[in-house]
Amino acid sequence: TILRGLPFPEVYIQQVTAPETGQEKHIVVDGQQRITSILRFIDNQVAMPTADDWSGEYFRDLADDFRANFWNYKIVVRGLSETNDAEIRDLFTRLNTNNVALNDQELRNARYKGRFKATSERIADNPIFLGIGLFSARDIRRMLDVEFASELLILAIEGVTNKKDFIDDAYARFEEDFPRESEYEGDVNTALSLIRSILSDKNTSAIKTKSNFYSVFGACIQYLRATKRAAFQKPDAVSLAVGHILNTVRAGDPSNMDPKYMAYFEAVSRAASDRTRRAAREEILTEVINSADR
Repeated sequence: TILRGLPFPEVYIQQVTAPETGQEKHIVVDGQQRITSILRFIDNQVAMPTADDWSGEYFRDLADDFRANFWNYKIVVRGLSETNDAEIRDLFTRLNTNNVALNDQELRNARYKGRFKATSERIADNPIFLGIGLFSARDIRRMLDVEFASELLILAIEGVTNKKDFIDDAYARFEEDFPRESEYEGDVNTALSLIRSILSDKNTSAIKTKSNFYSVFGACIQYLRATKRAAFQKPDAVSLAVGHILNTVRAGDPSNMDPKYMAYFEAVSRAASDRTRRAAREEILTEVINSADR
């Protein structure tokens, strides 16, 4: 694989630092057989196969250009923060069961243990998500609820972004220190309470798509910061107005839509996670909410 320049599976390494001396220990969580094979090949303890382009050569037998390519080959190493043995065993099981690759959020969970991660996990525990069925059991098992909560938290911090563009950066940037953490978490929870106050039998099924929920959430953040109110003045009117636009767009018949609804339809039907389309949806819903709440 290496000599042919083919893709090589990632290796996962846990770093443990001794608190007394600062000495580092690097523990292979997944990739031990691959690393051992490479080291044994370098030490001329194992040879290439006798097949295809090879005739049982040892490392010492390779031409200089092959050895140079071997040394220059880059193996991706995922560093894991210190964690307990149970989490390491769970990670190893996931990596080696049915060849299911870890998703981005599962990797973040293994790499980070800091403030942003903890805040996102608390947000993901908000009962509104379970109440409306925003995530399946599998989503929760694969930590996609925490990933979505991270997106909502980033929206409260940075405003609208492209899906997942800033998640890794936020986890790293706010690992040790998270300025205004309680303020942002409070805004997120208040915006979720605003959404909860307008849920009804007529609009919940439309709100509980992730694209719509993200945009309704963003509009609620805008409402909160513009008015400084933690509750709508006319929640029933807001509920009807939000439900009407989302259900009309959901029906998918552009010929019956006014321009505002058509704009929302365009912004949610294609590339829904693009920043420009997210921003357009949030702006439209903010206008709808403000008009209904007067």
